[in-house]
Amino acid sequence: MAIIAAPARSVFDTSPEKLRPFLHSLAGRVSGGANWMVRKKTVCDLLLGLDAFFALPAEERQALMGGGNDAPGQDGTGPEDFRNVLPLYVGAILEGLKEEAVTGPEQAAIYMLSIHPEHQMAAEQWMLADPRNGKAVRRVMRSDRRYRQLMERMADHWKKARAGQGSSETASSPK
Repeated sequence: MAIIAAPARSVFDTSPEKLRPFLHSLAGRVSGGANWMVRKKTVCDLLLGLDAFFALPAEERQALMGGGNDAPGQDGTGPEDFRNVLPLYVGAILEGLKEEAVTGPEQAAIYMLSIHPEHQMAAEQWMLADPRNGKAVRRVMRSDRRYRQLMERMADHWKKARAGQGSSETASSPK
């Protein structure tokens, strides 16, 4: 068991007011899962579905949403932009769950995808606490098709984040 520290900056505090009910609804749908096997599937399905939605042309997205302006991302964002905010969505979902500890491989795998370093550290601590834990998470990563798809979609975000932290060139380049 690894304790999950509260995030220093809440996604809900820093996200636009119009987006907050949507983020709360995502967390609510995931919290209905009986265990982390179900929750992991729900998180992956929700985020892959949103990714597919944002891959549609803007006109089609607006038509599906009834032409209103309340849907997140109708300001011309596309799949690349959405994939960059996937860790934010995972962080919001996990914040909404208000869990106190990481206790299993499915949970740790999802916590590793969060934008919050506190979530990532809790997952890492759980994995390092016992070699079997790390193996179990790697098995989830290899065997779960949905999780692999989500990881592929998040790869660009993680690449950019690492490049921004590790290189002095990227620190001086515009964002």
